[in-house]
Amino acid sequence: MIRVLGVEAASRDLEKLGEDAVKHVEKVLAEAAEECMRRARENAPVRTGRLRESITVSRQDKLAYVVEASAPYAGYVEFGTSRQRPRRYMQTALLQTLQTLRRQLQP
Repeated sequence: MIRVLGVEAASRDLEKLGEDAVKHVEKVLAEAAEECMRRARENAPVRTGRLRESITVSRQDKLAYVVEASAPYAGYVEFGTSRQRPRRYMQTALLQTLQTLRRQLQP
């Protein structure tokens, strides 16, 4: 699981901007979380499909989502081992999604 820091501070700042801004950001973040999950599934190597199918998204808070792979070997595939190179399917998905998210949240 990859964590994005600063969610609480951003949430407090958004509350000051007003309800419309918060609703817009909630919508954009929900879409971004789904996009990140979709991209991670696309990037995940497929042998049996178990890793790809284990990638899910869940809402943790008003402005916090978690995209994770629950397959027991997901971390070994993402980060590699002494005998296997890292595949970085989740990190790649996150970086791609963050680019899109930045564009959508530009004033």
